[in-house]
Amino acid sequence: MRNTVTCGVCAQPASLVAYNEGLDGKRWSCRGCNWRQSIRQGSFFSGSHLTLQEIILLMYFWAHDAPQTTMAHETGIERDETIVDWCNFCRDICETWVEENGEEIGGMTDQGEAIVVEIDETKYFRRKYHRGQWREGHWVFGGIERGTGRCFLVEVPNRTAATLTLEIEKRILPGSHIVSDGWASYAQIDRIRGGIYTHSVVVHEDNFVDHDDPDTHTQNVENMWMRAKRKLRRQFGTSRELFPSYLHEFVWRNAMKGRDMFSAFCGCVSDTYVV
Repeated sequence: MRNTVTCGVCAQPASLVAYNEGLDGKRWSCRGCNWRQSIRQGSFFSGSHLTLQEIILLMYFWAHDAPQTTMAHETGIERDETIVDWCNFCRDICETWVEENGEEIGGMTDQGEAIVVEIDETKYFRRKYHRGQWREGHWVFGGIERGTGRCFLVEVPNRTAATLTLEIEKRILPGSHIVSDGWASYAQIDRIRGGIYTHSVVVHEDNFVDHDDPDTHTQNVENMWMRAKRKLRRQFGTSRELFPSYLHEFVWRNAMKGRDMFSAFCGCVSDTYVV
């Protein structure tokens, strides 16, 4: 929220005055113009009927990945839809951060060595429900940079060479050494744009690590899938529209690993809602 506000009528500095009838006890006012404005106007908190304390608590527990039942218990908010809405608002912040900071991974070190990126694709949540019907799954393409753990996850319509090649070029820097499984769509990776990548393949039907080259494996990306699926199974419902936001949340949490998550999230909120 803003520390200063100008009157919407005369453009002079407004005063912060007591407003006991309001939820926050304060509001901006210009006495000369009889102009009033909520202290939440244009902020992450605008439009909500929750107290600031309740919202801050929701942000804190969400940042620390608490279950929604815990969030409800600790805040005293009994309306499930309110908890769900605020979790969605928080994921919106993650989506903005990923869009603005989702840099490409891989490339080359300062010493001219290729950085290794492991890639893979997987399908989420294809399972039976409601008397034997099949719920349509989501194909997700992902990659992770060895050493740093930087990653990307993106929903794709299919696993064709055209689709995956487009995502590789968009998200992995030239000079990278890409390690994949033997899926046919990866066969031409070392020929993309005349050979901007090198490529190794591990055939999972034979083994998970190449016996001749222990560095040829996809164990990091497999571990990433395991972590992502475990988290998404816990929170994901039935909304196809929300699915990308869960991927953005995972990428954001992965990028913020090792930091104080609440402080990191508040920083992202302030970047999105500039005051």
